[in-house]
Amino acid sequence: MKTKLKENQLRLLEHLARFEVLDYASCLRMLDTENTKDLVKLSYAFRPLTKNNYAVKYGDGNVRILSKGKRLFPALLPFVTVNGSATGMKRAAYVSRVAMYLAECGVESYDRVPDNDDEWFFIPSACWRRLRPGILSTTRFAGMLFIGAHRLAVYDIGDGNMEWQLKAEHSLFYRKYGDYETRATGVLMLCDDEQRVEIAQRIIRTTMWKRKQLLNDKRTQERDRPVQYVKAPIRLAAYFERVYMTTPKLLSQSLDAICDEYDAIEHYRGNNARSGDPKHGDYEDYPTRYFFNATTDLLKYVYFFAAVKADIEFRTKVAAGELPFYGEYVNYAICLPRQDTAIAKMYDDVSNAEGSIYYEYICPENVQNDCTQN
Repeated sequence: MKTKLKENQLRLLEHLARFEVLDYASCLRMLDTENTKDLVKLSYAFRPLTKNNYAVKYGDGNVRILSKGKRLFPALLPFVTVNGSATGMKRAAYVSRVAMYLAECGVESYDRVPDNDDEWFFIPSACWRRLRPGILSTTRFAGMLFIGAHRLAVYDIGDGNMEWQLKAEHSLFYRKYGDYETRATGVLMLCDDEQRVEIAQRIIRTTMWKRKQLLNDKRTQERDRPVQYVKAPIRLAAYFERVYMTTPKLLSQSLDAICDEYDAIEHYRGNNARSGDPKHGDYEDYPTRYFFNATTDLLKYVYFFAAVKADIEFRTKVAAGELPFYGEYVNYAICLPRQDTAIAKMYDDVSNAEGSIYYEYICPENVQNDCTQN
């Protein structure tokens, strides 16, 4: 079908043909292929799409493709079916926005697992529910990101005030179905660029308040029935295994760091012993246990803070004569990127504790990626 539309306009319509709806601000972002950030100019580029009935813009700020727009891509089938309700539109726009961010990093979306094992790809939540049994209806994830050996449940948490369904999100990690190829191995959280540190600190504090319960992986219950919807802040639990925090601006850099993580740990570990429990770090060169965190893994920060706080308590009791101890104290070291300094030193007692050590991460030149992005 012939059209006078420009390449960036066609690219936006192609995305809408797959995801049905996208918020207006994200539409302008997709049209801004030259990164001008000129909203007036971009609004003029968007106008022909609604003027010629390729798409419609609603009062709530969402943009939805129309039949004329879909006819430009007759071979494409939508990943989602959007009903007319405000909740359905909001949910679809949420997934669509996450897919857009990933597409900017070269990550394509699919409705199934492709044959190429080396490719990074994203499967929207509606499609993933057909592939993975037992996902509870109250889960809020946008979809599953395959990157190397990881299967990461992706969330766009915005300003961090998302109502978090901890028990429902657990269903993405259930083991009882026996299909480990569809079990999530971690979480990737996207948040606002300007509030990244503040949001990370808030999530960590909320988790630390109940760390004895949340970091205990032995008592988690796998449910078949829906759980009650709750209004609770975001909290982390041990069964998430890893929780990477990033922003749209840092997403490409974060994906590279996640891909390199295992090789970077092995590079720094050398001949030292691996840790058998993530609560004790990644490896140990006695008397120091090392947490390697170049990926802004919030759960790893929680493990580090919990370990140091427990050590502070132990040393205090020994000094007071309440506990006998004649050995050598364990030190706890963490390696992190410079941009995470405020996160890593959010607790004064931890950063000033005897035996806590901080290293700035510098990517070694000889690290070999264990996954490939095409």
